[in-house]
Amino acid sequence: MNRVQALYDTTAQLDSLVSQPVTSENREEVVNSLTALLEVRSGQMEELKPPFTTEENLLGKELLPMNDRISKHVQGIFDQLKIDIRTIKKQKQSGKKYINPYASMQTLDGRFLDKRK
Repeated sequence: MNRVQALYDTTAQLDSLVSQPVTSENREEVVNSLTALLEVRSGQMEELKPPFTTEENLLGKELLPMNDRISKHVQGIFDQLKIDIRTIKKQKQSGKKYINPYASMQTLDGRFLDKRK
């Protein structure tokens, strides 16, 4: 097996992994698998050194569109994760306001009010 073929196989695995639908239930598994495959792939990319044969050049050209698809899907997963984190933070704030609704109000009743702050 040549050097680029191993990289191509790993990239194909990544492409099939990110192409499947990611739900909140399987997101952690997908992210863990994605991280492991990306680490393997980065090691394989560091091992690539020219010169390349014509077969390796053809495989390299096939890798480029796959890499673009992977980048788009990973960005989508990352954006969904950011949205979920924002939602959780908002729910925490709403929960705190429900428990103590007057915590954010400044009351000045019964105090000396100075015009200077």
